[in-house]
Amino acid sequence: MAREKKKSLQDVYQEKSERVMEGVAYWGAYYRKNPQRMVKEYLNINLKLFQKILIYMMMVSTNFMYIASRGSGKTWLTALYCVIRCILFPGTKICVASGYKAQSLEVIQKINDDFMKNYGWGSSNLRAEIDDISTSINNAHVDFRNGSWIKIVSSNDSARHN
Repeated sequence: MAREKKKSLQDVYQEKSERVMEGVAYWGAYYRKNPQRMVKEYLNINLKLFQKILIYMMMVSTNFMYIASRGSGKTWLTALYCVIRCILFPGTKICVASGYKAQSLEVIQKINDDFMKNYGWGSSNLRAEIDDISTSINNAHVDFRNGSWIKIVSSNDSARHN
């Protein structure tokens, strides 16, 4: 019988690291194809059926337009999409433009106040993903640990470079 060679501690750590990265790749691919499930399972947020459909369509469409009446959660859903996109695609850069900075700031405030705070459904995973968040009107941004970021600008001629 051939003797099996003992693995060194470094080999054991290397194998464990490879298994973890394979798991991350598997779940990343799964959640990219099923963003509505990521919202439920990873971010701990329950969505209505129409919201699940909208989130899915936002992720798979190159052009997307959502026209709805007041109070239907357009800003909330847009903020959620931005978070999902930044987590699933490292290095994503999102610039939210609006007529006034205060309107754009609402997206970052939703992330800070609704998704990160724990109201019985807030996400500790999201808090771990975000490196820095600022809701100051002059420097509002969200920086993620994976290199993604969200910032706000007003949509005027001086902000075209953003």
